[in-house]
Amino acid sequence: MVRSMCAVLLALTLTGCGGGGGGGAGYTKLKLAPVSGVVLVNGTAVEKPVVTFFPEKGASGTGVGDEKGNFSIRTNGSRGAPVGKCKVTVTSTAGYEIPPSDGNEIKIKIKPKVPAKYSSVDTTDLIIDVPEAGNQDLKLELD
Repeated sequence: MVRSMCAVLLALTLTGCGGGGGGGAGYTKLKLAPVSGVVLVNGTAVEKPVVTFFPEKGASGTGVGDEKGNFSIRTNGSRGAPVGKCKVTVTSTAGYEIPPSDGNEIKIKIKPKVPAKYSSVDTTDLIIDVPEAGNQDLKLELD
């Protein structure tokens, strides 16, 4: 009896209990489409933007841009953003200034390059409908 129980427990441990994304009941593969573009604030490129697409359901996609504001979205390590309506947040990794150390507490000064309302999924009003074909010439013009 004890051996039977051990064998059952070993079998369950090795096979798992589902939910691993392997296509079992209730599993839906996230559709992705290629999305890339540029971020502008008042017509000027945002240096090193961080752009995140939050779909209504599922994993978000993120891209970190270059000095000219160009970005490309990846989701769960794959190229593309989730298909459908997505709330979009934008921040920037540029503009952080670290003052020289003088033995006191160091305070990092942040000079935001993007209006604050775009930095949170709760406050952004930027919504992009990602088509199945994707969009590789997206212009995010922020004010």
